[in-house]
Amino acid sequence: MKRILNILLIPFSIFVLTACEIFHLDNYDGPNASFYGGIKDAETGELVETDIQNGSAIRAYELGWPTEAALTWVIKQNGEFRNDMAFAAHYKIEFINCNFFPFTIEDLEIKSGDNQHDFQATPYIRINNINIRKEGNSIVATFNLQAGKPEVKLSAIRLYAFTDIYVGEQVKFETQGTNSRQTFSPAKEIDNTTYTLRIELDENTNLFKYNRNYYFRVGALASVSNVGTVRYNYAPLVVIPL
Repeated sequence: MKRILNILLIPFSIFVLTACEIFHLDNYDGPNASFYGGIKDAETGELVETDIQNGSAIRAYELGWPTEAALTWVIKQNGEFRNDMAFAAHYKIEFINCNFFPFTIEDLEIKSGDNQHDFQATPYIRINNINIRKEGNSIVATFNLQAGKPEVKLSAIRLYAFTDIYVGEQVKFETQGTNSRQTFSPAKEIDNTTYTLRIELDENTNLFKYNRNYYFRVGALASVSNVGTVRYNYAPLVVIPL
């Protein structure tokens, strides 16, 4: 009987020791900082808008660890960001695969509490003089483009539509007709051309069948070498009730 009890106690003891070690390893302080701000155009001061899904992001590495793992902090569609679950520490910040020229900050300190910080960036393309309106039975967008640097060329432009604020390349109606988009192959020089895009409502009655607010946004895709994945640049969205 004593031998049986000893055998039964061995796995129980291992379980207790393991559980204690787990609780001990998990006994760390939680996040103690908020980090928020915006990605701003270094020339105009305007927010650099993006896609909430598969758009630009902040890649952060907490310094001081033997292995520095990348943390991905999402940038909202309007170009702002907010992380209320950060740890006070020093970080290396990288911006790669975005819709602006890549850059790195080698050491940025996030202190305990609130931390507001705006990053200055150069977007690949600026969408200027944007005007999106309803004309008859069409949604019409007119605009000009400006290259962030001389080497930037233009691959595509599109007028997007959807039922909420996340409208863009990743969240959109697949509208019928060819007037809502243009693709350039090879990529073309960016000049002072005034572009016009339109969505014909009578060709897309299945998408715009309810009386409600719809969200429209113009996006432009750059062609530029040696910068990683290029994301769309955007103008601010416009809400039009139909």
